[in-house]
Amino acid sequence: MFPTWMYVAVAFSIALVAFGIGQIVPGLGVAFVALASTLWTAYAVSRRQQPKQNR
Repeated sequence: MFPTWMYVAVAFSIALVAFGIGQIVPGLGVAFVALASTLWTAYAVSRRQQPKQNR
């Protein structure tokens, strides 16, 4: 499990990148948020389910 600050940092980064994309191509920022947050959630959950080894 990641520390809380890591989740906040990733969420802020996703929002910042989505804002930049949305300024260039209207509407594409929303698609980026959906994809990036889904991938981040899948990664965090899969990492949590792995047996604890020397991390």
